[in-house]
Amino acid sequence: MAFVYACIAPHPPVIVPEIGRGREADTAATLEALGRVARELAEHHPDTALVVSPHGPVRYEAMGILTAPQVGGTFAEWGASSVTFDFQNDLELVDRIRQEAGAAGLPLASLAHWGRGLDWGCTVPLYHLRSALAEVRLVPMTISFLEPQRHFDFGRAIARAVAALDRRVVFICSADLSHALTPDAPNGYDPAGHLFDEKYCRAVAEWDVHWVLSADHSFRTHAAEDAIPQTAMLMGALDGYQVLPRVLSYEGPFGVGYMVAAIDIPGPAGQPQRTQKEGASSGPQAR
Repeated sequence: MAFVYACIAPHPPVIVPEIGRGREADTAATLEALGRVARELAEHHPDTALVVSPHGPVRYEAMGILTAPQVGGTFAEWGASSVTFDFQNDLELVDRIRQEAGAAGLPLASLAHWGRGLDWGCTVPLYHLRSALAEVRLVPMTISFLEPQRHFDFGRAIARAVAALDRRVVFICSADLSHALTPDAPNGYDPAGHLFDEKYCRAVAEWDVHWVLSADHSFRTHAAEDAIPQTAMLMGALDGYQVLPRVLSYEGPFGVGYMVAAIDIPGPAGQPQRTQKEGASSGPQAR
């Protein structure tokens, strides 16, 4: 079948109540938006979810895809080992993605295992979306250090693979924005941080593929962003689809930008429809 829904979700462990222990209350807008995404995702009854993380077993020269039949994870690293994850992989789709990437000459590493288990780039979004994913197969993927265009091209290969199989597929793009919004942010303060977040949120709301693919590398480095490669992959996967992107929330209470976006796919493949739904946010304002 095809992609039926997609989202962009942040991945800070602090937004998991068992880890945040009250601090997650400072991300109320994010939590509300993720709850909305979970409800919408469930309405689409997906068979398979693709999740791309920037914190998995990343390789410099190639994107990665898990080839193991199943994968799990916990939050033991943050003292919450009682929270566990267990998913079956969709190996037929994995094989098809590998074939399409190979035919296009795209570097894709086959990952026999995912480190010690799913990383927080996967588990934090999955924690908030798991009510919609109980019977869903999961295909974890990683970014690389290659240019955004290569990630976009890989996304297009993924779309060809999805189109060849009888699946209802959703795409979960795990992304934090700038890590330099305040002096106590992980990367300290840089004025590029707020500007990057403003431009990124606008690019998602307007589905501005050109901006994502051409964002200046120095600007991205100063902003300490964690979003462009996987967003390029998402946009490549939805290239040719009608899309209705909605930025549901944006905030940065801990010096890192958190954005939640839902991408509706209202019809069959065709020219992308870059119109926001009424009432959708366009993200942070210029500072």
